[in-house]
Amino acid sequence: MQTEGRDFKRMFLKFGRQSGLVIIILAAIVLEAISAFQYYYTRGMLERKLEEQMLILLQVSAQRMDGIMRETASATYNQLWHAQQHLDDADYMETLVRNMVMIDDDKIVGAGVAFRPYYFADKGRWYEPYARREGDSIVVLQIGSAQHNYFTREFYQTCIKGDTIKWSTPYVDNEGAKDTVSTYGLPLRDKQGTPIGVLGIDVSTEWIRDILRQIRQHPSSFSIVLSNEGNLISTPDDSLCSHELAEKIALMVNDSTVKKELKSNGRVTSFKFYDEEKGRAARVYYARKRVEPKWWLVKVCYDDEAFGELHKMRKTIMWMSLLGLFALGLIIQLFARNDRKMQTSLMKQQRIDGELKIAKDIQTQMLPRESSIVHNDVKLHGSQIPAREVGGDLYDFFIRDEKLFFCIGDVSGKGIPASFIMAVTQSLFHNIASRESGPAHIMNLLNATACRNNESNMFATLFIGVLDLPTGHLRYCNAGHEIPILFDQSPTTIDVKSNIPIGLFSDFKYEMQEMVMPSGSTLFLYTDGLTEARNGQREQFGMERVKQLVARYGTMSPKEMIDMTITEVERFSEHTEQGDDLTLLVINYTPMVEKMLLDEELTLANDVKEVTKLSSFIKDVMARLNIDKSLASKLRLALEEAVVNAMEYAYPAGSQGDVKVRVTYDEKRLRFIITDSGIPFNPTEASKADTTLSAEERPVGGLGIHLMRQLMDSVNYERINKKNVLTLTKNVNVE
Repeated sequence: MQTEGRDFKRMFLKFGRQSGLVIIILAAIVLEAISAFQYYYTRGMLERKLEEQMLILLQVSAQRMDGIMRETASATYNQLWHAQQHLDDADYMETLVRNMVMIDDDKIVGAGVAFRPYYFADKGRWYEPYARREGDSIVVLQIGSAQHNYFTREFYQTCIKGDTIKWSTPYVDNEGAKDTVSTYGLPLRDKQGTPIGVLGIDVSTEWIRDILRQIRQHPSSFSIVLSNEGNLISTPDDSLCSHELAEKIALMVNDSTVKKELKSNGRVTSFKFYDEEKGRAARVYYARKRVEPKWWLVKVCYDDEAFGELHKMRKTIMWMSLLGLFALGLIIQLFARNDRKMQTSLMKQQRIDGELKIAKDIQTQMLPRESSIVHNDVKLHGSQIPAREVGGDLYDFFIRDEKLFFCIGDVSGKGIPASFIMAVTQSLFHNIASRESGPAHIMNLLNATACRNNESNMFATLFIGVLDLPTGHLRYCNAGHEIPILFDQSPTTIDVKSNIPIGLFSDFKYEMQEMVMPSGSTLFLYTDGLTEARNGQREQFGMERVKQLVARYGTMSPKEMIDMTITEVERFSEHTEQGDDLTLLVINYTPMVEKMLLDEELTLANDVKEVTKLSSFIKDVMARLNIDKSLASKLRLALEEAVVNAMEYAYPAGSQGDVKVRVTYDEKRLRFIITDSGIPFNPTEASKADTTLSAEERPVGGLGIHLMRQLMDSVNYERINKKNVLTLTKNVNVE
């Protein structure tokens, strides 16, 4: 059995090695195929790009040459009139050619007037006054002679016949310009219109080389110029191209047997050749000028410069592929031993991804299910955009007993740890605020929990608010959070004590503040992800921009206001990566004004005996409203218990005061508003009554509070202007 086991193991390892070899071979074939495809595809793009660049360079070269030739031709034409006005003055002709050379000290190397034989009898058969530059001076010579027989020159023969003016084919002028020149000539005519001479300007072909030298694609690329007949006019420096190589390229341009291709929609012709002198492959691009003289412009580009980077890239990819294959071989050899480790790592990664997804789902579930509230008295909308998969910002809100409880916060740090603290904080807020109404008390309880076993020293800024919807009375407490902005015709920051974030010191006592939100006003709350948003120049969005946003969009609905704020931040950031969570909460307080069908008030002295007056008052109101007797009896009992509680708890023994009971009805809601000026007493925070106890065992007032909670649709308490205000609301329809 052991032998069979060893044989099986050897067979398995052998199979594994063979399979690994096959995988490496297949991978090599695939990588080579991909590399070849990338190379030839990229080379094709580079070739097309090179063709476009060559066309542009040829066009630029032609335009520069044409520009210089036009200037020279224009200068010649301008002097023609002066020459024809003094055809009988040989001395003037010498002055004329001197002035023509002085026109341009860069391109024009000489100018002359070549007359017909014996035009000036005293000058002889040949008379050609010619001016050229020698150093800083201009000399004028009579260069016509048997040795310099200008009658045979192309420019003379063409113009003396009266033909169309043209540039001559470049030639070597040993007598006049002492340079290789091209002559632009115009016929001189007598009064009868008969050509009697030629006025010409000589331009050195050296400027052509200067132009071509300035317009180069690569360090070794060069240009040559050919005449209409295909002869060399201008060649580059010997360091770039020998005269023999230039002659060879000129012959290939004129050779119809050379394989050529039309490029750039037929505007450029191209062919390949091999430079044996340098041992380099090259490409030749050429085209004819469209303007006279229609010379051939030729540009030569070497492949190793045009595609050198591509070759290097392919070699790099090849070596990287070989290294990759080598690494693949090592991986295959180690695969059997590392399989368990890889599986463990994969399971760990999957667990992390799963936990991250769960964390994100939990965080999403922790946020209010509905991001908006549309209530009779208030409209609210919240939004959170985390910088990572999970964020450390939080917001929450809900309505209880005609009060809007809301909070917004920012946990220090980012990622999963911050999201965990965020979830705990938000859960605690919702739990505590469901039974507590004081924002400072809620904040103190949250801080005590956050400080417990806080070894990581994480903290959170937090703003908690409680808005009484009937009155607009806002009680709030801040723990180091950004200051909210109140918009009421104009944006202003509310008075906020900074305090410190929760989670730092367990013995810190947070203070409550209060204000009244005007009807129609909007409260804008945010985290520092708004003010500290940055653009590409690292500039922060800042508080001033936030105030400008609130001023611009403060009259919109909360959702529209948040949408526009996010749009403005995205426009400002210029798609820069978000550096911090961005959370916004907007509350618009616009209490609905209902038409009151009933509004009556009863004032009672601080004496339990006064309750009989209340009983009669309530019976009368219920009768007028035609309330069901059973319901009316329960409402009266709950109201009496509430008034008795106020008398006993708000006014300690021996103290005097009044208790006012106001009853209102607006077709939908029946409200009982109980007001006293005694010590603070919030019956909504009292514990629920134990209905299993006997009347003697049950604490005083417990049953009334129980009745209020069970019978009324909302029980709302507020301490306003040093008065206890308890509002009991019952939704009823009176026929």
